[in-house]
Amino acid sequence: MSSKNSSNGDWLTTTELCHSLAISRSKLCRLQQRKVFRQGIHWVRKNPAAPRSDQLWSLAACRSLLHKP
Repeated sequence: MSSKNSSNGDWLTTTELCHSLAISRSKLCRLQQRKVFRQGIHWVRKNPAAPRSDQLWSLAACRSLLHKP
């Protein structure tokens, strides 16, 4: 599994995040469209200058949001 380390933790590809959280890609897309996952907090673009660039996801931020009581 290739991930990028940053000061905020691990950044994963969409496929890696879905596998780590045990959710489908379609559920992830629905959460993103409903603004549950927010750009800059939960995900960033690999290439910010390209609007259709792949995304990288913060595992820690996504996990903490989904596992709130």
